[in-house]
Amino acid sequence: MKKITENIDLKEIEKKTWRSTLEDGILDIYFGISVLGIGVGMSLGPILPDPLDIFIPFIFIAIGLFFFLTAKKLIVQPRLGVVKFGYKRKGRKIKILIVLSINLIVLIILFVIRFYNPELSLEFPGYLDGLIIGLLFITAPVCFAGYFIDYPRFYFIGLLVGISFFLSDIFSLFIPEPFDTLTVFGIVSTIIISLGIVSLVKFIKKYPMPKEEVD
Repeated sequence: MKKITENIDLKEIEKKTWRSTLEDGILDIYFGISVLGIGVGMSLGPILPDPLDIFIPFIFIAIGLFFFLTAKKLIVQPRLGVVKFGYKRKGRKIKILIVLSINLIVLIILFVIRFYNPELSLEFPGYLDGLIIGLLFITAPVCFAGYFIDYPRFYFIGLLVGISFFLSDIFSLFIPEPFDTLTVFGIVSTIIISLGIVSLVKFIKKYPMPKEEVD
């Protein structure tokens, strides 16, 4: 009985520790920078020469990834240390990365087809194509990831990014291209990055840098 109780306590400790590694908002900021890159790439794609238009989203993703790794190393690790989790949680992370990677590849293929060969793209009545594709290939996998990594904020972020393509189509009725897409993705990414910054400030206040011991 004591051993079972200890196992439950260890799982609760691991769960709380895992949540503390996500409350810094750095993942939100990385995600927001990536979303901004997709918006800029879609907006400037028709203007920029090949292959620069294709590389724009990946440049932003690389910038976001650099920020993510640097911030984790310089801000989080000095406050929480290096945390190692069990095999089960690590396995979940790997599965989520695989699912998100597959969805990202499918999403890129769909939008390459949509912009460079529209006759082969999926067709839905009205403006439903952007909404359906966004909900299926962005909202669903991001919410799925949020559930398995125990990060409820991903539900809101997934929905926000998922409807961005639909909102871009609506904005195109009164904002000329390419500013319709740029405006929507600029607003969405700003909201996500702002949420991340607020969380990061709270994290820094909650976990101040440990004072160095004086001999």
